[in-house]
Amino acid sequence: MKRSIALFLLTIPILAARSNDSDQWREEERETIHKTFHVATGENAAKLIADQVNGYVHVTGGGGSEIQVTVEKRIRAESKSDLADARKEVKLDMTQEGNSVKLYEDGPFRHDDGWRHRHYSVVFECDIQVPSGASLDLHTMNGSIEVKNTTGDYKVHTMNGRVEMDDIGGTGSVETMNGGVHVAFNRNPSRESSFRTMNGSVDLYFHSDPDADFNLETMHGGVYADFDVTTLPTTVRGEISGNRFVYRSGGNMKVRAGKGGPVLSLHTMNGAIRLHSKS
Repeated sequence: MKRSIALFLLTIPILAARSNDSDQWREEERETIHKTFHVATGENAAKLIADQVNGYVHVTGGGGSEIQVTVEKRIRAESKSDLADARKEVKLDMTQEGNSVKLYEDGPFRHDDGWRHRHYSVVFECDIQVPSGASLDLHTMNGSIEVKNTTGDYKVHTMNGRVEMDDIGGTGSVETMNGGVHVAFNRNPSRESSFRTMNGSVDLYFHSDPDADFNLETMHGGVYADFDVTTLPTTVRGEISGNRFVYRSGGNMKVRAGKGGPVLSLHTMNGAIRLHSKS
């Protein structure tokens, strides 16, 4: 049975995500791009870096010594000349240095404050196969990030999109602003890790009841666990209000599961925190 953990809540306004998409595109062009890179294998031997603006990033781990990239590129524009401008101005550079492979979306938005006035939209949707032990550094601004069957360390960040990771064996950080965070481990984290969103829930699925210390923070939502935890001392903030000294927990609490261990930080502003166990 899932247990509810009491937490002080503070009311704040909810921030909504904005979309800069357009419903009036007259021209559209699609292209599929394939590229393969040869890398070394082993835990964290290879590294994938993705630095994008628009589009999802989906990564799947497997055997072999290759990073295989498939990109669906979609351009929408108001006119044929705008389509040509998009084709010329926005690129997805794919490069390799040693065992590191980097995907980098380049365009006027990297250099020009006036890029929002351009009359086109370019999206790169990336499906990538990597050796299961590869480390990951994944960034996109508008799009989801999904990772499956990897054991390397990770750094995952998106602004507008969910993060979903399944069959994960590494440690690292996960962050989004508008979207939920779902991470399922095939082995529990052995080092400090963090999982953050502003608008969405955070769900961690542990391989077995963990031995870990948790920093938990939510403003609008409950905290739940499938296993027993004990409360750890928490530093509270103090401030003077009139002739009184007021303490506020700010929605933060620290708990220990099992014997304690690596510190796992979970933060959301508008959503629940749920700690699941497969055992």
